[in-house]
Amino acid sequence: MMNNPFMRIGLLLFMVLFLAACEDAPPTDYNPEPFLEAYLIVDQPVRDIVVAISRPITEPFSYADMMVPDAEVTLSVHGKDYPLRYVERNGVGSYLLPDSSMTVKPDTRYEITVRFPDGSSMRAETVTPQRIGWITPPREFLQYPQDTTRLFSPDSLRIQWTPGNSIEYIVRVRALDTLGYGKYLEPATVEENERTNNIPFEDPDDPTFYTFTRWGFVQTNTAPTVWAAFRWYGLNEVAILAPDRPMLDWFKATQWGGRSVQYRSEYSNVEGGTGIFASASVADQIVFVLKRKKQ
Repeated sequence: MMNNPFMRIGLLLFMVLFLAACEDAPPTDYNPEPFLEAYLIVDQPVRDIVVAISRPITEPFSYADMMVPDAEVTLSVHGKDYPLRYVERNGVGSYLLPDSSMTVKPDTRYEITVRFPDGSSMRAETVTPQRIGWITPPREFLQYPQDTTRLFSPDSLRIQWTPGNSIEYIVRVRALDTLGYGKYLEPATVEENERTNNIPFEDPDDPTFYTFTRWGFVQTNTAPTVWAAFRWYGLNEVAILAPDRPMLDWFKATQWGGRSVQYRSEYSNVEGGTGIFASASVADQIVFVLKRKKQ
């Protein structure tokens, strides 16, 4: 009987309510904490800089209510200060550098300063990694095999990139279109996309089942293109991120070794607040994963 997960949850909820009824009312005081999430990508504009204030779990969650649209955010590099501007897209706000032609430089120290209307502030800095690029990029078209468990070594579709000054790398495989498939073929068709379903133990009731991105971690500048990394056929992106130390630590703390994301303050490099200000150099390639050939 106790194998029923709903019964276990119901029992746990009852115990929590019972214990809460036997104790004093919990305190309601809460001190909001400023939060920064900012990533600089070499050769890309400065954008998507999130400045927010944490909210108590006793209140309904609203991403928009966490945002701070009236902070004074400044990016400093080579002794010059560049004010960032708050913009809102589809109800989500973030800061960017208005001059999009000014892209992030490799091997450069950047500092960010955030001043809030109440006079408080937070700051952080990052040194961008050296630029990386493909030596052996992923193939433009990948024919998904009929049986992914019986592949010989040459079928691993090995990729390689220039190391830059990094020794550890983050691998990202992202589905770019989960609906369209046939429109990318020649001649085009109306065939719809579908999941590869390459991991039989994935649970559709698990929220991570519906994420479009898979992450990996390697300690060498060469790696196989693993078939199990593709959640969907069709249009995908394979990317290698050469991160700075703050990004690498943040990634290991929140993504590596499990599915739960847990904040760990020792991996934050933000002074006067929490969060992360980090940078990376990226080599990416769009690939098209063809469906299994019919037997």
